[in-house]
Amino acid sequence: MNENKGKEILNNNATNTSKPVKDNRDMKKKLMRIMLIVVGVLVLLLVVILIISLFSNGNKTYEEIEEDLKNAAMEYYEVQSGLLPREEGETVTVRASALIDAGYMKPLSELREGENCSGRVEVTKIEDNMVYTPYLDCGDNYTTKELYKAVLEQGIVTSGNGLYDMNGEKVYRGDNVNNYVQLDNQMFRIVKVTSDNKILLILNEMDSTLSTYYDDRYNPDRMFNSGFNDYRISRIYEYLDRLYNNKLSVTILSSNDKTKLTPFNLCIGKRASTDTTNNNSLECSDVLENQMIGLLTASDFMNASLDANCRATTNKSCQNYNYLRLRETEWWLVTSNSLNNYEAYVVKSAGYIDENQASGYKKIRPTVMLNNNVMIKSGDGSASNPFVLK
Repeated sequence: MNENKGKEILNNNATNTSKPVKDNRDMKKKLMRIMLIVVGVLVLLLVVILIISLFSNGNKTYEEIEEDLKNAAMEYYEVQSGLLPREEGETVTVRASALIDAGYMKPLSELREGENCSGRVEVTKIEDNMVYTPYLDCGDNYTTKELYKAVLEQGIVTSGNGLYDMNGEKVYRGDNVNNYVQLDNQMFRIVKVTSDNKILLILNEMDSTLSTYYDDRYNPDRMFNSGFNDYRISRIYEYLDRLYNNKLSVTILSSNDKTKLTPFNLCIGKRASTDTTNNNSLECSDVLENQMIGLLTASDFMNASLDANCRATTNKSCQNYNYLRLRETEWWLVTSNSLNNYEAYVVKSAGYIDENQASGYKKIRPTVMLNNNVMIKSGDGSASNPFVLK
């Protein structure tokens, strides 16, 4: 009996010593399978990369090359800072060939194989900023396009809604026009393209907080605080300055937006309610130079209407066929009444211009001027697909 017990113990010991050996063999098999899976995935990945490389010529997109041009120019002018523009609005140009020769970027022929491309970067001083604008020309395949060119491609019309040739400028007229531009913070509308291809924008819809007096100072001629209608000394001028410099609770322009703007001469001349001149000659008889923000003139509002009866400043027909009309909203124009010193013009909620005491508290629709080198990224100017800028 003891002999049988001894055999049983020996058999159990033999069984127990075989389990670790079996476990080790199973672990090795699992590790081997994992290694084979990893190797298989790596091989598959290499095959995919090889296939992609065979069917791709390695070309960069046109937008990527434009970005390369811009970055190369910025590096170039870090070394050649003495060549940068010094005066406000001044522009200097460096060509792609110079950037390539200096080793700041690869030849364009390597970036777009089989295409004959040329490029340049224009650097403009806007206030305290240097604005770098790359241009790429690859013939029929691609050309960097300025916003004003996209606008002009809509074509000039002589009737109906659209873009008109008026007084040497291209002016949007009608109540259904494709002139929407999306900036970073707000939607704007294009009023016109100037003779030097700059673009006047007006805020599309107003924030409820964008309201102020034209002026609320004591006027001795009226013997109360009716204000003065001289824009130079007005409260509204001060208000716009604070708005542009982000000193109010609402921000309509980002720092990126501001790099796309250019100073302009704001026409602040006065006119009578019965004046029929609509070419801005009355308004531009007095100007404030180098403004970054302003308000619309009476002439510009009148020109937006297609109604033939919109002849005089306060003609009610000017509300018809006019995209600038905003229902249920009254807003200030920059233009004031030449027949007294206390009235300026507002666009009434019905959509026509009328005199209003300067001390009235109304909303504002600021205007800004886009530089002529601002590039379009996408869009056709419609409300559903506005122009988007690079």
